[in-house]
Order: sequence, then C-alpha cells, then structure tokens
Amino acid sequence: MKIIKKILLIVGIIAVFGLIVAWDIADRDMIYSRHIPEKETKEFHFYQTFEEKKKAYEKNYENPEWSFPKEKTVTIKLYENKLLISRITSKTLSERNKTEMIDFLNNSENFNWSETTWSLKEAEYILRFYNSENEEIGKVWLCLEGCGMTKSIPFSPNMKFGGISQVGKSRITEMLKLIKE
Repeated sequence: MKIIKKILLIVGIIAVFGLIVAWDIADRDMIYSRHIPEKETKEFHFYQTFEEKKKAYEKNYENPEWSFPKEKTVTIKLYENKLLISRITSKTLSERNKTEMIDFLNNSENFNWSETTWSLKEAEYILRFYNSENEEIGKVWLCLEGCGMTKSIPFSPNMKFGGISQVGKSRITEMLKLIKE
C-alpha cells in the first residue's frame, strides 16, 4: 500500500508540474487563434498591393480609434520571456515609463515596414497592459536581438507590420535599460 501511495504522489507531483509548465507556455505564447474584428479587417487587410495597404495604415496613424492599447492603461508590466520565472521577475513600469512606453508604441517613426517570419518564442520581453479592473487589455512581444520585431494585441497601424526602426530600436533599448534598473 505504501508503494501505491508513493507512486500516486510522484505521479501527482509530475502532473501538477506539467500543468504549471503548460500554463506558463500558454501564458507567454499565443497558442490560440485570435478573432480579428470585422472593422479592422475591412480597414487594413483587404488590399491587393503593398502600397494600398501602406496608405491605409498611414491614413490611420493619428486616429485615436486605432491607438494602442485602445483603453486607458493603469498598469504596464515588463516580463522577460523565460520559462517559469517570467512572472516572478516582472517589473511594473513607473508612471513616467508607462507614458513613455505608450507614446513609443503609438509613434510610427519607431517602426519600419519590414516584415519577417519570427516566432513569439524568440521574443526577449513581453509587455502586458492592464486597465483599472486589473484585466489585461494589451500585450506586446519584443524581439530585439536578431530580428527587431514586435507583435501586438490589439492591432495598431502605428506599429506598421511590427518591424522596429533603427531609431525605435535605440529608444526601446534605452527605455528597457532604465526600467530594469
């Protein structure tokens, strides 16, 4: 009987650890399909040429309807994209850093039109945006080393296709350095 209890205990511990790892991977990655609102699809995704799509994005740079993250942000947290320790090592941005980060993400000069294939697993950082009810209202994956790309939910035309410009890369690198101090 003692052997059965030990086996069940070991199996239980392994199962709990497996669930924690699976939850963490799902939390840091995007393993689900995301519904794209009809208005976003019509405004930005039904173009035949790159130039038409680019004009649609540029036309909406200053449109508050498409600014990121579309709701009033109360808290922003920076997570390193590392298995199991990202939540433990997260940093909450100060009011000044929060304002700078939102301004950065809504400034099209910080982004270029490059589009590359990359995986969210390659991102070094994840920024999470929360409203006054502490609900997540936005998420940005930052891949700086090697790819210079971002992925955001919700979508904002200000970030173009996600490529970070040279100016943007130096700005975001400096901002992250100050946040991590």
